[in-house]
Amino acid sequence: MKFPISPVAQSLMFILGGNNYVFAAEEATKFDTMVVVGQQNSYLNPEVSTATKSNVDPLDSPQTVNVINQQFLEDIRAESLEDAYGYSTGLSRSGTNANSFTLRGIEADLNSIQVNGLPGLASRFGSPTTANVEQVEILKGPASILYGQIQPGGLVNIITKKPQDVSSVKFDISGNSYDTGGSEFGVDNSFTGTLDTTGPLNEQKTWLYRFIVSAEDTNSYRQDVDAQNYYLFPTLTYRPNTDTEVSFGLEIQSETRVPDDGLAVLDHDIKQIASLDTHYQSADDTAEDKGLVAFATFNTMATDNFDITVDWRSVWHQDTRSVYESRDVDNDTDTVTLRDRDNENERQYHFVDARTTGSLWWGNVEHQLLVGMNLGYEERDFKRQTNATSDVDFYDPDDLNSRTGDYTSLNHRITDYMNYGAYLQDSIYLNNDWTLMAGLRYSRQDVDFERVDTGFTSSNSSDAFVSQGGIVYHLSEATSLYVSYGESFNPNSIEDTDVNGDNFEPEKGRQYEVGTKTNLFNDKTNLTIAYFDIKKSNVVEEDLVTGEDELLGGIKSTGVEVELLMMPIENWQIKLGYAYVDARITDNPDENIKGNRTPASALHDAYVWTKYNFPYKIAKGTVGTTLGANYESSRYTDEDSTDRVKLPGYTTFDLGLHYEIEQYRASLNIENIFDDTYYIAGSSDSSIYAGDPRNITLSLSGKF
Repeated sequence: MKFPISPVAQSLMFILGGNNYVFAAEEATKFDTMVVVGQQNSYLNPEVSTATKSNVDPLDSPQTVNVINQQFLEDIRAESLEDAYGYSTGLSRSGTNANSFTLRGIEADLNSIQVNGLPGLASRFGSPTTANVEQVEILKGPASILYGQIQPGGLVNIITKKPQDVSSVKFDISGNSYDTGGSEFGVDNSFTGTLDTTGPLNEQKTWLYRFIVSAEDTNSYRQDVDAQNYYLFPTLTYRPNTDTEVSFGLEIQSETRVPDDGLAVLDHDIKQIASLDTHYQSADDTAEDKGLVAFATFNTMATDNFDITVDWRSVWHQDTRSVYESRDVDNDTDTVTLRDRDNENERQYHFVDARTTGSLWWGNVEHQLLVGMNLGYEERDFKRQTNATSDVDFYDPDDLNSRTGDYTSLNHRITDYMNYGAYLQDSIYLNNDWTLMAGLRYSRQDVDFERVDTGFTSSNSSDAFVSQGGIVYHLSEATSLYVSYGESFNPNSIEDTDVNGDNFEPEKGRQYEVGTKTNLFNDKTNLTIAYFDIKKSNVVEEDLVTGEDELLGGIKSTGVEVELLMMPIENWQIKLGYAYVDARITDNPDENIKGNRTPASALHDAYVWTKYNFPYKIAKGTVGTTLGANYESSRYTDEDSTDRVKLPGYTTFDLGLHYEIEQYRASLNIENIFDDTYYIAGSSDSSIYAGDPRNITLSLSGKF
């Protein structure tokens, strides 16, 4: 981009660049223009797709969608999605598994994280890799209208990389090491490598491919904890004409790690926590995650105004875990109770979503219609074997005995789910100022359950209609105000029954949201402000009088989220956000629970990130720096005030330096630069997860 140089800019250039800028200014004066050095790829996103299953201007949607694009993932050196969670408002981590997070104070489940709009991850224990991620869209609030069974807090949608019609080969290699008291620099090292190739397979460019391979060898600062992960992502696209496209791909993943149940605390007091490198599991414990995914997308124009899209995703996944898992803390003897457990879980997901989108005109009013239906089958085959418990010293765990393989108990469950859904959404453009949106969905789930070790079987069906509506008012071309209402639907477990042995009605959720979205300064600044009010009901809890399960639980979450993305000049970006989330247990028969905050939800969370590229050449390349800060207020590990641990609030700082020349980039990133001790999550007094200490990463990437 070119622009006139003002006297102020010339003065600033002289201060920053000295003689280099004197020369640049003199040359620019001759032509009254200059070429920007250090121009960046923007974090701003002109379109989102998760809210409507089609590309739409965020200003036209009455919902909040936070986007983390590929450039931002690269700048923060995010090797897994959880590395980026701190730079999104209203999202807090609750553990180490793929679905271990809360959105707007509501705990997520496996359906809360999807890939290209369909459920079914290839792995469960660890957060998904970013090797094949184009961008991440976080849809806030109930999303059942389009995605079926979803918690009312929202969902995380991973949009994967697609084949391109221009050939390229990109590599990325990195190594990192901790620099802290328990793990000096160069002791616990990790390495990651990724190769990404894409391009046409023929001259007509009707056949395109993309092939991504990635490998990780990680060593934690925690004693004996390491992992070896391998990923393969091939994709093929066929474009017979400009109106039709078919893509097919695979995801092949293999993850092997030493299990880590975190740290333990005495007397539910975080001040009495074990040292950071204390590991209660054995170095011989194993956890493996293996997954194969096949997927396909078909899109074509059925008429001049309507297209047809069919998405299919099938997952075959197995995870095994042989571990001495942490179960309890005995405060009288200062010991941690471990249970010898062997898990083998097999899952299958097969989902198809077919839809059509297009516009109809009635008079001068445009209706953008989305009509769809989906079908899904899921099978869960869980086999859990356990042995007697044993105790180890809280401060210095003893070596554990080798397993005999003679387990004393078996829990083997097989559950089959059939899911059906049909939905309709209409966005009505009344005029240039007003847009209405309304939607309706019908969902049904049929479940068959078998307890193999006891012979018990059960079946159940549940269904629901859910609705959604919103109004958008365009205050100006760059600013919109909106109000929306949405509902969610999530069946309760078939294993939960009332006093008569009957299954429960599904959990229900609803949200009211009011907000504003603004694009300023030629779309160089985006501001989003939203107020939300979520209520979740039909939560199964135990009646303290009868001892039977009943629909006695409820949650309410209210709050405000603010996110600002700015690009004041072509070589400087700012990204910041703040969320206030007051999520509490509103209904519960236990007075030690009622009124408490939901587990793993932070009342306040905030972040700021800035990236600045120096506007002059250094050694013929561009030098830039990044700085980020993350803040989370205190959280609790449990809803019960007699059995929870309070995790203190924390602030961490990240620093980066990068050098780019032609198509190559070298980076130095330092996470948690002040080496603060903090705790990201926990589930009990025997499973508290610490955040990483100071971590230094060196990386090199290139594209040709």
